[in-house]
Amino acid sequence: MLNKQELKKLTLLQDEVTNYLLNDCGLRTFAERMTEFTGGSIYIYNRFKDDLFYMDKELKNKKDFKIYLKTKKLIKQEKIFKCCQSKIYKKTYQWVYKNSLKTEREIEMELGGEEKVGVLVIKNFNNLQVFEHRLMIVIGHAVALKLHQNKMVTELSQKCSSELIEDLLQNRVQDREELIRRAKLANWDLELKYQLYLIEVETREKKADRDTFYFYELKERVLQLIRSYIKNNIKREYIIFSYKGSIILLLNYEKESYLVKKDIKNILKEVTDSLKNHYVNIGAGSFINNVVETAESYQEASYIIDFLETTGKKNTFYSYNDLGILRLLWNVEKDELQIFTNDYLSKLIEYDKGNSTDWLDTLGIYLEEGGSIKKSAERLFIHPNTMSYRIKRIKEILDIELQDKDVQLNLSAAYKICKYILQGEN
Repeated sequence: MLNKQELKKLTLLQDEVTNYLLNDCGLRTFAERMTEFTGGSIYIYNRFKDDLFYMDKELKNKKDFKIYLKTKKLIKQEKIFKCCQSKIYKKTYQWVYKNSLKTEREIEMELGGEEKVGVLVIKNFNNLQVFEHRLMIVIGHAVALKLHQNKMVTELSQKCSSELIEDLLQNRVQDREELIRRAKLANWDLELKYQLYLIEVETREKKADRDTFYFYELKERVLQLIRSYIKNNIKREYIIFSYKGSIILLLNYEKESYLVKKDIKNILKEVTDSLKNHYVNIGAGSFINNVVETAESYQEASYIIDFLETTGKKNTFYSYNDLGILRLLWNVEKDELQIFTNDYLSKLIEYDKGNSTDWLDTLGIYLEEGGSIKKSAERLFIHPNTMSYRIKRIKEILDIELQDKDVQLNLSAAYKICKYILQGEN
């Protein structure tokens, strides 16, 4: 039970934090108030505990704090207080810094009850009694309301942007100045140049085993992972939003360069490393020099995602320019492509089926290596003499002359069609 003095302090604190909320104070105000009676340093995780909403000035100035966050391992957990749906835990972690094993204690409180919005953590705290725990919960509830308010503002901004997104991606508005003006209301700078990426995430489990809320949470986590990685590592202007179940990222570059592919491959690795039970594919459209080119780039990226799904590729990045001749062939009727493939490769496909060989891929690699026996053999891990024999037999089976450039071109196109478009249909 609280005594009269404690009850009065608790009531005053409730009034105080209510005023903080009404006056739209930031997380720092709540954290500083928490520090006054705990003596500790405050930081606040997002609900996935893979990024921070806030850390106080003392922690920002500690060079080893980020290392601690990434490497700490829980060795002990103790529930020290419970009130209504709120629980406070004391946790002990170990981590290694400069070849030295260190131990740290933290007090942790989940924010938001069943619908968790974050996790409040206190380091370097004083010995807290029951009354201080109650004070913590009062401020913790206020912080949860603040985070929920921030989330609602973000979602409202996204809804306001939905019409702009449709116009941008479906090419409904050709007026560059109008798009730029409307984008400013959503805090987007469409005067910059961007590379567009379309990001698709799928679970390894059957979709029927997961409800709609699971996929919403999954999408939110991916968005947060990408935002955090860009902020901490790439440090470029960007626009990111969800659209029709996928995620679209516009990352600012002044021109196309090696950084474009390097950065997105690092983002892909970050997401796949964090989501062990999921597949991620990323397709990039053409570079956007002018905002009115966005719709075309999006369609090209969608084309890439379809290509990766059809060919069964997982955790892969492809750009539209990587497809080469397949950019032209993808939209041709499959019946026409099948006829073309049969004209050039049906005899070899039938030979493989009847002899349990894989000489179709042998031919494909030979063509990709420009007719080099040595390089082809190295890729297939076979002796050059074996490679020479296979090519001789392939020429006999197909009744062709492989030195003819036109024959090589047609065979290469037929192989790509068979491998990447008609896969599984032969």
